[in-house]
Order: sequence, then structure tokens, then C-alpha cells
Amino acid sequence: MAEKIVEVSTHMGAGWKVTAQVREHTLVIDQPTATNEGANPLETFLFSLAGCISAIAKMAARDEKLALRGIDIHVKAVMNPAGLLGQATDDPVGFKQIDIQADIDADISDEEKAAFLDRVCHRCPVHDNLLHPTLVTHHSVASA
Repeated sequence: MAEKIVEVSTHMGAGWKVTAQVREHTLVIDQPTATNEGANPLETFLFSLAGCISAIAKMAARDEKLALRGIDIHVKAVMNPAGLLGQATDDPVGFKQIDIQADIDADISDEEKAAFLDRVCHRCPVHDNLLHPTLVTHHSVASA
């Protein structure tokens, strides 16, 4: 199958609000101590994980002919904010732990729900990016 390119461009002006136009959607990331017009980047990251798991669950249920009435995902993450504040720490700057709880509304046993969630997480690109190192590069754009 051909590779798919996913791109997002953002803009931040004088305040803390970051916006992106993604297809016909305007996405906003903000800080609660600023104008609080959107979730912060860490909340958005966890929302992406939960959203991806939910979407993949719908796809997997369709593939497996499972009558999935709904799925509620709760994601809880632990981090030491010292690194993002520029303070010395032995902890990672990002999350130290992420816990995912899924309430799967389907007529299957608890064991089958656990196995289904395992299959879903295995197919979820966001989950996969957390489990396996992904090459991330960065560079600044030269001034004109």
C-alpha cells in the first residue's frame, strides 16, 4: 500500500493560542492561564490517542463483525513538569506513564473485550508512535 502523508501547519501570534486549519476544521491549542480557548498541547496529545483508539475500534469492530454500540476511553498520564519549565530533572520531559481505560459497549465477555482492545491498540498509529521510536527531525526556516 502506498504511504500516506499527514501534514499540519500551525500559527501562534502574540498570545499563547496556536491555531491550525485542518481540512475544514480550525483547531485551537491554548493555555488555561492565557485565553483558555482550547485544550493545552498535552491534553490535545492525549485526546489524539483516545480519538485514534476510538476510531480504530470502530474499524476493527466492522472488520470483525462485532456489534460495537460505543466505546468510552479515559486516558491518564503522569509527568514531572520540571523539564518543560527548563529545570533540571532526571525524568523525561514528556509523560512518564500513560494509562488507557476503555469501556467497551458490546455483547462480549470481559476477556474478549481485553483481547479486542489489544488488537485495536496494535492497529492505532498514535499508540504505535508512543511504543516505538519515530524519527523526528526539526529545523528553523531561514529568514528571507
